[in-house]
Amino acid sequence: MAAATKRKSAQEVFQEKTERLMNGVAYWAAFYRCNPQRFVADYLNIQLKLFQKILIYMMIVSTHFAYFAARGQGRTFVRLFQLLL
Repeated sequence: MAAATKRKSAQEVFQEKTERLMNGVAYWAAFYRCNPQRFVADYLNIQLKLFQKILIYMMIVSTHFAYFAARGQGRTFVRLFQLLL
């Protein structure tokens, strides 16, 4: 016996594609929320130093964050990411 295959309508195909796309977006959004320093490296294409990665991560994770930068540590650079994220 041959199994009867049901063809999907255009609406069902569109719905399935949309669902797969939204699942992919949710996956990557969750990944970048857990790894904001990776978002900066991958999406913004900016190479960060280790202390900058730690600062960006702590800005996302903690509810209260204060960073008192000394000279030459890129206060404007860190402040920019604080505003973006």
